[in-house]
Amino acid sequence: MNVKFQPIGPAYRTPAASQKRHAPQTGKAKGNYDTVTLSGTQANQEESFARILSRRAASQIPAGAAPERVQELNRQVSDGTYRPDADRIAGRLLGLN
Repeated sequence: MNVKFQPIGPAYRTPAASQKRHAPQTGKAKGNYDTVTLSGTQANQEESFARILSRRAASQIPAGAAPERVQELNRQVSDGTYRPDADRIAGRLLGLN
């Protein structure tokens, strides 16, 4: 990805702003402070962002349910006594719980 900012040209200056032109300074501080250049490809940046995001999401997922809990839920579903809590499910989907 390349981003370049160019200096604002005379079309953007007010008519009353006539300034004297100064010769460029010699040495380290030489001139164009309005130029910024960033390099790298957009695909690489998107890939690294996706990689970071997936690692963070994976680190927040618990390892798994206990086998006893799975057996209990299986029994409740087969008996017809399982009643899911819609508010809790919605909260988990929204990341509130």
